[in-house]
Amino acid sequence: MIVTLKERDAKMRLLASVFVTAMLAATQASAKPEAIEFSDLVDPLAVVFDDPYKDMGPHLLKELKILVELDEKLSQNGLAEDERAQLNERRKAAKDMLEINGQDVDALLAQRWNVAKKRQNARMTTNPVLDGAEVVLSGYLIPAPRTADGSYFGYLVPEVGMCSHLPPPPPNQLVRVKLLDDPKGQSLYVPVRVSGRLSVKASDDRIFILDGEARMLSGWTLYANTIDQQEVSGGDGVNGASANPVTTGGGRWHTDNVYLSGRYRI
Repeated sequence: MIVTLKERDAKMRLLASVFVTAMLAATQASAKPEAIEFSDLVDPLAVVFDDPYKDMGPHLLKELKILVELDEKLSQNGLAEDERAQLNERRKAAKDMLEINGQDVDALLAQRWNVAKKRQNARMTTNPVLDGAEVVLSGYLIPAPRTADGSYFGYLVPEVGMCSHLPPPPPNQLVRVKLLDDPKGQSLYVPVRVSGRLSVKASDDRIFILDGEARMLSGWTLYANTIDQQEVSGGDGVNGASANPVTTGGGRWHTDNVYLSGRYRI
């Protein structure tokens, strides 16, 4: 049986993810909290799937988006004959461009909903191994309003400089932190290291961040024991990294989706 490079790469990523998960499981019972990364919060099995759109590039994705939008317009009744002819001509040009570059248009269109579901699952599904684990996680803490019962909370994110115009990380990489004290004096621009018990406990709130309101949909709750500010050297980010680092898992979180129609993204 011939194994393609894409299939081999997917298997290697799966093996690596399973290995990391196994290591975390082996140390979960340890009294010392385990240092983890934001990428560890994701279910390693959910992120391994065939994604034919991943390596198409922005130009071909744009042509595919145009083709989908034109199909929606052409399905409408009442189009004038000349308008329908223009739309069909542009659709043919988009299809020709995709096929010239080796893309199977029918296969791409047939798979888009299935791949969309898998991408959504990869954004939502949490790593079951870490449920209840004592961990240490570094990032940037965004204070949240005090709850009705008087509890203090915040949100830990992997990048500095989040505002209302920058969507938060995927739910399985956004951590709601239950704090022991008021985080009022905590700067959004100073990296912190948080230790405590991690729990798969979802939350959905809206908070005000710098310049507006943002929805914070999280799949995790971290019950903090300690929060330590980190020294920044050689940069402005966590552990001396750049103030505008790339998130683990590839790409800034807000550039992960390419829209193929007004109702659908891939």
